Amino acid sequence: MKEFKNLMPYRDALEVLLSKSVEMEVEEIDLEGALGRVLSDDVQSPIDSPPFDRSAMDGYALLAEDTFSVSESSWANLEVIDDITAGEVTDKQVSSGKAVGIMTGAKMPLGADAVVMQEFTRRDGNRLQVGKRIPPRKNVSLKGEDVRLDEKVLSAGTRLSAEQIATLRSLGIMNVSVRRKPVASVIVTGDEFTESPGAEGKIFESNSIMLSKLLEAVGCEVGHVGVVNDDEHAILEAIDLARGSDLVMITGGSSFGKKDMSSVVFEDFLFHGVTIKPGRPFGFAMKDGLPIFVMSGYPVAAIVQFYLFAVPFFEKCMNTSMLKKIKLPMSAEHPSQLGRMEFVRCSIEDGKVVPIRKSGSSMLASLARADGFILIDEVTEGLNRGEMVDFRFFL
Repeated sequence: MKEFKNLMPYRDALEVLLSKSVEMEVEEIDLEGALGRVLSDDVQSPIDSPPFDRSAMDGYALLAEDTFSVSESSWANLEVIDDITAGEVTDKQVSSGKAVGIMTGAKMPLGADAVVMQEFTRRDGNRLQVGKRIPPRKNVSLKGEDVRLDEKVLSAGTRLSAEQIATLRSLGIMNVSVRRKPVASVIVTGDEFTESPGAEGKIFESNSIMLSKLLEAVGCEVGHVGVVNDDEHAILEAIDLARGSDLVMITGGSSFGKKDMSSVVFEDFLFHGVTIKPGRPFGFAMKDGLPIFVMSGYPVAAIVQFYLFAVPFFEKCMNTSMLKKIKLPMSAEHPSQLGRMEFVRCSIEDGKVVPIRKSGSSMLASLARADGFILIDEVTEGLNRGEMVDFRFFL
């Protein structure tokens, strides 16, 4: 049986694959649909935020110097000349001996330079007693304190979160320029799949939903999704249905078994077989300008191939970074074989990286117990206990 005779080193394979990526076009969208989208340009603030000096507390706007003589036995006596809430303004000007009742977020009245919290006051009608000394600008949010006019708020390549979208809206920004979502289609091949419990010799198919959700997680639009038999013509028909996509992922048939059709369907691989574990039988081909990822039918191997190849591919397409990374110590020794890039699924316990001991390309449940992964490169013969590693969180 034909086998992988010349495995391409992982980094060389990745370089070949990334050379075929195409930067996504720019489009302008409303903030309502911007969650998870990638900014194509830096965003500058069109205003100062806050746009005016405002109270940071419920209390009384006054002159700070009116409180300098306050002691336990001697409180300051002031006259309340107005009361305002957030969204209201007063035409009264605060001078020595005067105060304005004010709520959090309200614009500071002219003349006032501080706010005393209402907990430190006693009021009777328009008479106010203040029992605490306060310095100038106390409990005042100054104009532009959060963001200055023309200040860069977010950088190009940012994947927008709910908090970032709220920040943009608070600055009066209603639309943003983002990268178009790549469209990716998924084709799952195999004669072994069933939808009926108890079918002897059959299994439930999970790669289509797994890859579709991973694609959504990286900000892709999922195009055609198909499950077909191990048949050359069925696979080619499924690829035709995926036309218009930016990329096609095919799982199953990536090796050289009797029913592995990839070598028949794709005669000219840019590479086929990579020095990674798990996931060695990964291939990459171009068919009429359409990038084709030929992936393992084993779910764990397919996920590894997704993280090692698809994630960098989409990062380059959208000019962004997708995986959060942190340095942590190893909880124990972990051996590794020279000459391959090993993907180790791990959990985090007590601030340390704990490898998931169950291995194999079909052990999907082990991924559900993992928080992320580490990579051991081809020239490293295992990791030592306490050694610092780059831990990457799953999407």
